[in-house]
Amino acid sequence: MSPLNPSLRPAALPLAAALLAPAYALASPACTGASPDAQVLAEKTWLTTAVYEGDDRSNNLVARYPGVVGISLWDACSNRYEYFDPATGRSRSQQGGAGWFFFTGDRQHQHTVSDNGSQLRRKMEVINPKEFTYSRQVPKDMREGQALVTIHVVHTPYTGTFQVKPSAGIGPK
Repeated sequence: MSPLNPSLRPAALPLAAALLAPAYALASPACTGASPDAQVLAEKTWLTTAVYEGDDRSNNLVARYPGVVGISLWDACSNRYEYFDPATGRSRSQQGGAGWFFFTGDRQHQHTVSDNGSQLRRKMEVINPKEFTYSRQVPKDMREGQALVTIHVVHTPYTGTFQVKPSAGIGPK
């Protein structure tokens, strides 16, 4: 086998790079099969910055919806996610804040299935490197028995001081 054979070069270069790279790079390979939306989420650590009810975008209701507010990590390779408390930086994995996610083929919805089995379907409204926003229906103020309202949950890249670390199964950021 000649090292000049062009058909061998494409396979050999990534292998050589992987063998020579630092260990942390091996844990975060390029996920060529991941959806574009999963790749956008995986490129950043995200913070919930706004929650709106219905079409009224003038009143940020983050305080009324603490159950949807947090810091989040997403791994496009494993399709795993993990949420963190924005006040402490601690993982919410033990409270159902970690699990699996995927986007529908039409890119209209994201589904999450937590490790404790709860499932959510979110309508994707915006997803780009500066913002991701979804909407879903919940009981008003997240109080059981209340009428359902549509909330719009806005996330922007996290720039705070917590160094959130993913649990096992979620690649490093």
